[in-house]
Amino acid sequence: MAKAAEAKNTVMLAFQVIPRLREGNNFEAVDQAISVVKASGVPFQVGAMETTMRGELDQLLEIVKQAEKACLEFGAVEVITNIKIHTTTPEAHDTFCTYTRGVTPSNSVFVED
Repeated sequence: MAKAAEAKNTVMLAFQVIPRLREGNNFEAVDQAISVVKASGVPFQVGAMETTMRGELDQLLEIVKQAEKACLEFGAVEVITNIKIHTTTPEAHDTFCTYTRGVTPSNSVFVED
């Protein structure tokens, strides 16, 4: 029964990579991480401080791992990764955090028709 309930949960994951390069532009390393997210096929939104994705938790965590790896492969000598996870159950439809309330062009990618 718990597995069936989990399948109905909505998971939003926001993450931020902070790469440090000895030479070059850190933003170019961040662009590599964003490219991983874009290629993943999950709904996402890139913001000024973090990228937010929606999907299954294990898949989202794997995307974060690959994004961090992309920064390292680009030449980062270290990467700090901050992650926030928001899981809602079907019973949470009336909370202030749902994305179906106050839909704007910026968060509409997360709202199912």
